[in-house]
Amino acid sequence: MQIITHQEELESITENLSNVSRIAADLEFDKNYYRYGFNLCLVQLFDGENCYLIDPLSDDLNIKSIFPVLEDPEIEIITFAFGEDLRLLHSLGCFPKNIYDIDIATSLLNYEPGSLTKLLDEAIDVDTGKSSQTSNWFQRPLTDQQKKYAAHDVLHLFDLKDKLDREVKEKGIENWLAGEKKSWEEDDFSDISNNQIIREKDKNDLSEVEWHIFKALMEYWDEKAQEINRPLFKMIKKDLLQQIAAKPRTLGRWHKTRGIHRKFKSDEIKEELQDLIRNAKAEALEIGLSESEPAYKPLPQDKKQEIRQHKQLVSRAKDEFFNPIKKAIEDDFGKETATFLFSNRIIDEIVSNRGSNLEGYKKEILKNYSDQLNLKPDPYIDNI
Repeated sequence: MQIITHQEELESITENLSNVSRIAADLEFDKNYYRYGFNLCLVQLFDGENCYLIDPLSDDLNIKSIFPVLEDPEIEIITFAFGEDLRLLHSLGCFPKNIYDIDIATSLLNYEPGSLTKLLDEAIDVDTGKSSQTSNWFQRPLTDQQKKYAAHDVLHLFDLKDKLDREVKEKGIENWLAGEKKSWEEDDFSDISNNQIIREKDKNDLSEVEWHIFKALMEYWDEKAQEINRPLFKMIKKDLLQQIAAKPRTLGRWHKTRGIHRKFKSDEIKEELQDLIRNAKAEALEIGLSESEPAYKPLPQDKKQEIRQHKQLVSRAKDEFFNPIKKAIEDDFGKETATFLFSNRIIDEIVSNRGSNLEGYKKEILKNYSDQLNLKPDPYIDNI
């Protein structure tokens, strides 16, 4: 295991890794828990001989130097449950190619969902010990336990993949796995917000004016959170801001109110919030928002009817087409495989767009089983 904290070291291993055919990779990150935002804390890479723990928090290296290796389509990147990792990398401008996600392979092979630790123990009899997944990955130096955990996340992925590849071949589902690998390369999460602070459900019982005030309060506190690099929830509770938006007089007990970081229990912050509320209310009234009308608007009847009709269509599609196919897949490959291929969410998406975005291998599966079971896909899906 080699800890990489200097640019010279990173450039040296980057040159070495650019000549290998496959790399096991994992990331440790913090997502609005210890600090503000979605932050990369550690990159673990294993080439079959050497394990590197690259420290992106070091001031003496540029983590982007390793990105070309991860993006090289000639190098297979072996991972486990890489969805969030991929979102983080995309946000940093890195778009890995040729990803093999062991979590997807095990789903296709009918393994029960579980952690990598459990999978290693069951599949290749490797005990990696106690997890450190939820520890503070910002702390430096890393503890021995953290380094051991981080290394174990990549050290055994080659052996695990080789075993799964044999099982994939035995079941004859190589094209299924290839189809899933291809879909990774078509995803792009670079424009997706990783720090959404205001949600539709936050409207609760707020009026239109109160909702306008609440949004202003959230934006104020989000700026404060960025300033001191702390997650917003560790500074002030969202439900308290909803209460303040609905009843500004709550600020009268600002110094004694629970759920506020002590750093902000000052007269200055209290006065800033009072000014903000006055201005936000005036703005809301100026643009015609109501103090009595609820911010949450029920769906109009025609939209409700449209949703009911869609649900009925999906229900018929399940009964007449997808459920018989899922049962046949379950008989042939197992329940976990059938659920992974055609979950309720996936079926809803297929029916909604008539399969226009469906992976090619899944279209082939549907065609083969619909022919075998004498089912007609026409009412629900095109071109299979």
